[in-house]
Amino acid sequence: MKPTNKIVAGAIALAVAVVVTVMVKGPSWQKRAQERHQKSILANLTAEQAVALCGTPILDKIQASQSTVTRRLVIRNDYALAVELDFAAPASEPQKWRLTEVQDPSGEIKYQSPASQIGVLPCLDAKQEKKPHPKP
Repeated sequence: MKPTNKIVAGAIALAVAVVVTVMVKGPSWQKRAQERHQKSILANLTAEQAVALCGTPILDKIQASQSTVTRRLVIRNDYALAVELDFAAPASEPQKWRLTEVQDPSGEIKYQSPASQIGVLPCLDAKQEKKPHPKP
């Protein structure tokens, strides 16, 4: 076999190996990227951002104690279900809100994973494509 043919065969084999690797590993890479994106959204989410992204809440209640300030937002999602977002901030720095919990307002259903939290309130993901609502 000529050296040129060996180079061509090697290049083709390498290209096939890359394509197979991408096809096999691609879905897991995409899933990990999506998980990182969801965690990033939730880690940096403030109550004001939630209101800006998801609209006016049906309940917005702030409670203050000596050490912390808590804020409870209840927002309706696309399926008309109420979802409660609980935020907390140190009383010394009330502008530093952090999301502490996402749950059903009754407290019976707690959305613990980032995927379930974004899934129940997809409006929190500003980058998510806006899907057209089906016509009734």
